Amino acid sequence: MRDRRREYELVIIISPLFANEEGINANIDRVKQTVEQLGGQVNTVSQSSPWGRRKLAYPIREYVTGEASRRSFTEGYYVFFTLTLSASKVAELDRAIRLNDNILRHLLVLVEDKEVQSSLVEPVEPESEEEPALSDE
Repeated sequence: MRDRRREYELVIIISPLFANEEGINANIDRVKQTVEQLGGQVNTVSQSSPWGRRKLAYPIREYVTGEASRRSFTEGYYVFFTLTLSASKVAELDRAIRLNDNILRHLLVLVEDKEVQSSLVEPVEPESEEEPALSDE
């Protein structure tokens, strides 16, 4: 049976500890390699406005390599990907991203093409030019 390839959008938040140029590029390359190893293709990568370094809505507490306690982060570096991937490989991609300690959070969303069905749309009737007659009562 042929596996269906679908379009996805992925947003990752890179820890501010790795939000230098080398760290960002290394994390982007790591995600790209993972997608390609799973038989997918990264279509676009965006880190320009509105993405990039942003303040988080709430502090995220994560363990940092080499530290015994959890550190609280209030900023992160956002990167947005569009990709094409087989539906059966999504769980493997999700697992690989979760194992990357440099990524604080991620969100992978299926992009669905919505078609407007003509039967659901009601035609608009043009208003009549005549004014309603007023009755004298």
